Amino acid sequence: MDVTSTQITYDISAYAQLDEQLRIKPELYLDRYFRKHEEAESTDAETKDEVIPREWQYVRMAPNKLCVIGLASSHPLLDPELRKHIGDVIKVEFADNVKNSVIKGKRKKQSLRLMPSTKLCTIHTSDGKEYVVRAAIKGVLMEWNARLETDPTLVSRCPEQGFVAIIKPSTDDNQKIFSDCVPAI
Repeated sequence: MDVTSTQITYDISAYAQLDEQLRIKPELYLDRYFRKHEEAESTDAETKDEVIPREWQYVRMAPNKLCVIGLASSHPLLDPELRKHIGDVIKVEFADNVKNSVIKGKRKKQSLRLMPSTKLCTIHTSDGKEYVVRAAIKGVLMEWNARLETDPTLVSRCPEQGFVAIIKPSTDDNQKIFSDCVPAI
């Protein structure tokens, strides 16, 4: 029996440009590998017509179904023109239940259970405005970004590192996960 071996070669230099682009703009990696949705405004369940304003935020789903929650590019804090009127971020205050949640163990069984309306944190600006960031999806809290407490400007200065939380959805059904969200454009 004659076995012919073929040698496979990889041209790593072809990826050098992509690697450099990802280093300069990390959000390219997020756009390439994460499905992005944004939380939409919803109507009040009781009155059926009154709109509850929600701060626009994104939900990025990784291939392993973990979701990263943060501020969408349409949020007033990420618009330089609007930020002149609302001030700079001075404080990110996480909800007590988020800060005190137990996030340990293989399956994170003791972690905080979240509903889409669960408050994750409040972002305070120098002009006294407050923006509430909610979970946006139903799931289990895997991680909250403690760096935002020491460096709150990370939210507006570097949104890809200024994410708020990582959540494991309670279901694998994408339609159910993103029921309160709209696909990002």
